[in-house]
Amino acid sequence: MIHYKKKDNGKNDWVVFIHPLGGSSVTYYKQLKDFQKNFNLLLIDLHGHGKSKKTITGMKPNEIAQDIIDIIDKENIDSAYFVGMCLGNVVVDLIYENTPEKVKAIVYGAPVKEINLFNKTLLNLGNIFKNLMPHGVLYNLFALAMMPKNNHKESRQLFVKQAKKMKRSDFLDWFNLILSNQNFYDNRIIKYDNISKLYIFGSEDHLFISKANSYVEKDKNAKLHIIDGAGHMCNIDGYKEFNSESIKFFNEASLECSKIS
Repeated sequence: MIHYKKKDNGKNDWVVFIHPLGGSSVTYYKQLKDFQKNFNLLLIDLHGHGKSKKTITGMKPNEIAQDIIDIIDKENIDSAYFVGMCLGNVVVDLIYENTPEKVKAIVYGAPVKEINLFNKTLLNLGNIFKNLMPHGVLYNLFALAMMPKNNHKESRQLFVKQAKKMKRSDFLDWFNLILSNQNFYDNRIIKYDNISKLYIFGSEDHLFISKANSYVEKDKNAKLHIIDGAGHMCNIDGYKEFNSESIKFFNEASLECSKIS
């Protein structure tokens, strides 16, 4: 069963949060206070993460996304705003691709839509050592590679703490899924619709920020915001700016939708 938390604050709109690989809905603990002043919240624990018991063994990416769509339907949410972090954005994009009518607008936090040579090297090294060492050790290495600075410490510690709670079998299932789908975005066509998208990166997200401008240039409905001094987990390192920019963006998207309708 996929675990999720619902915070119905009596607002008109919902925000669905999808966490990164190895995280859980706890990843968004610094978003709750600000977002719930404006929206109802739905926080998902992906398969094998947090309190979710269901694994992804034998599942295809679209089936993972469908489980989340089923939750949205179960809660009678017609459409929502979505926030993703890191590889959680792949799940957001699958929902967007398969059921675009459920998506009002998207905030992509530190998305990984292209994997460069260094990132592929990290994945390949992980593939070599995944069966030779505890997965918690691998996560420590990944965390240090992605978030090396002192001001990334809180993000790094949360990342590792949540990842260590995963069962080893769940970690291996997700890792193998990433390896087999690392070219996921290569042949995908950008949707030319009216869905607004905001890409948010930390200025110190040294592994992934180089592609930020190229993502936005491909989509006329996309905007980019860089949080100065934040690392990969910009929703934690620069949470105040992440929250204010995301909420402002969703409110602006709501106004645009009102004009269209």
